[in-house]
Amino acid sequence: MGQGVETVLLVDDHQLVAQLLSSTLAAEPDLECVGVAHDASSAVRQARALTPDIVLMDVRLGDGDGIAVARELLADLPRTRVIVLTAFADTRLVQRAVEAGVSGLVAKDGQIEALLELVRRSARGSFVHGDGIPAPRRQEDRLAAAGLDPRAGEVLRLLAAGLGVQEMARELGTDEATVHQQVAVVLTALGVDTPHAAVSAAVERGLLRVGGR
Repeated sequence: MGQGVETVLLVDDHQLVAQLLSSTLAAEPDLECVGVAHDASSAVRQARALTPDIVLMDVRLGDGDGIAVARELLADLPRTRVIVLTAFADTRLVQRAVEAGVSGLVAKDGQIEALLELVRRSARGSFVHGDGIPAPRRQEDRLAAAGLDPRAGEVLRLLAAGLGVQEMARELGTDEATVHQQVAVVLTALGVDTPHAAVSAAVERGLLRVGGR
C-alpha cells in the first residue's frame, strides 16, 4: 500500500458485482481493495479486522440491512467512511443513512466514474450523494418538523455534551431561568421527562448527531 492510498472493503451479496468493483478499484492508483464480504456478518468481522478507510456497501444484503450494518461498524470504527449503494433511494432512506453516520449514498445504476468521484469526495462528518439521490433534509428542517427552532438544537447539543444549567447559560449567552425554560420546551416537544431521554429521543429521530457521526 503506497502513500496516499485509501483502503476499501467491498460488501455486496452479488459476487459478480463485487468482482467488477474490485477490478475497478485495482486500476485506481489511490484506492486499494483490501477485502470483499458478501453478507452482513462477514462485513462486520472483516471491517473490524482490516479497519479500512472506506466501506463500499450494498444497502440490501442477504442477511441484513446495509444501513443498520453501517451504524454497527461506525460505532466501532468512527474514522471509517461508509458509502452505500442502492437501487432505489427516497427521502426516508437518505435520512436513515445520514442518521446512521453514512458518508455517502450512490445509485447502483449510475456511472462508475461518478462512484469513484464520490468515494474520493467523501469525508467523515459530512454526507455526499450521487445523481438520482435526494438531498438530505437540513438540520433546521428536521428540528422544525419536531416543533423546535435552531436554538433548541443548540440546547440539545449542550445537553448531549453533559453541560449543567450554569454552563449552558454561559455558552448560550443567557441566564439560568431562560435555560430552564428552553430545556422544558425541548422536553415537551419530544414528549420526554428528562434531559437524558431528550438526547436519546433526538438521536433516534435524527435531530442530533453525537460521537462524531
